[in-house]
Amino acid sequence: MKKEVRIEEILEQSGKRARVRISGRLFHPSGGGQPGDSGSLEGKDFLADVLDSHGGDGGDILTIALKEGKLSSGISVTASVDEIRNLRFSRMHTGEHILSRALENLIGGLSVQKVWIGENESTIYMTYSGEIGWEELFEAEKVANRIVAEDIPVSREELSRGEAGRFIGVKVKWDRVDDERISVVSIKDFDAIACSGSHVVSTGAVGGLLVTGFKGSSPDWEVRFTVNREEVLERQSRVIRVLMRSVGCDEDTLPVVIRKLQDERRDMGKNLEKARRFLVLPWEAAGGIDYPVYIFSMDNFPSDLAVSAVRRSLQDHPESIFLFLSPPEGGGKTRFILAAGEETRVDLREVLKSSPWLEARGGGSADWVQGVAGCGSISEWKKAVGIKVDK
Repeated sequence: MKKEVRIEEILEQSGKRARVRISGRLFHPSGGGQPGDSGSLEGKDFLADVLDSHGGDGGDILTIALKEGKLSSGISVTASVDEIRNLRFSRMHTGEHILSRALENLIGGLSVQKVWIGENESTIYMTYSGEIGWEELFEAEKVANRIVAEDIPVSREELSRGEAGRFIGVKVKWDRVDDERISVVSIKDFDAIACSGSHVVSTGAVGGLLVTGFKGSSPDWEVRFTVNREEVLERQSRVIRVLMRSVGCDEDTLPVVIRKLQDERRDMGKNLEKARRFLVLPWEAAGGIDYPVYIFSMDNFPSDLAVSAVRRSLQDHPESIFLFLSPPEGGGKTRFILAAGEETRVDLREVLKSSPWLEARGGGSADWVQGVAGCGSISEWKKAVGIKVDK
């Protein structure tokens, strides 16, 4: 889609970014939850990327990024629409109409409130006073893909607000419609809705619908989906096959196994939380110059378990510094906690700043810093906090 146009007006400009109005209409404007078209403007010694588009009186209003030349009103350019991106949005928006109608037909009382249309994944925002789960979503997905497979024509008709009789059976949110002329998109015998987005000419062009996730609680729900059904299913099936072999079960049993593992992890977390206050680390005294230093290092020891043990040790020895190290088995970043008692006068943040060889990254306060480090060597950490190391 190309058209010779003129840049009629520069509405605003900041550096290389600008908003301009062109003569005529070519780019589909943003609206109905769908971003506007992108593309380019190209002329003699001039090139700009079109980032977004909006409707306007007298011509499209475009957000552009200048690539070459100087922007000025009155110049003639060739406007080009990114047709591949436009088709992605058109497939996605038509797919949204199909899935939204399938959800509303299957779940009584469910109402779609708004949508967000993306290139790879889109979201439907709904209200429903009950509960929604995968069974309902799978059934809606099945119905939606049947409508796609039937390759039903998708039509668009411009109606006047005054033609009330022609809006029977058409879903219109009148509080959101300001224009006198209303665009109605229809899928014969299945759906009709007022919509300003772009759409494909038949449901078969959508390709296929796949619900990718959902969240919410009564009454507000969100459902995510994609029209890249085959691509996503192929990618997800690879993960599923690896998981099935790892746990030794088939696909029907996998959800049960995962739920069991989640329950076991939750129970283990509760038990660890109870045991945390009794945990005492076997600190090793490392000597010191102005204050005692104690160190504990163990591969893959959870740092969140060590926190309470470090705090208790600080209460018992407020004149000391405690260093916890947890190097990963097989190499990688070492988790650390470096803490100082209230009777010490040292800013541990400065210790890390003055010891770049530790490659420490993290945060905290003057008396407590923690994070990850490239160095897990006890001797290097001793050097960093000013310990005399016996050779």
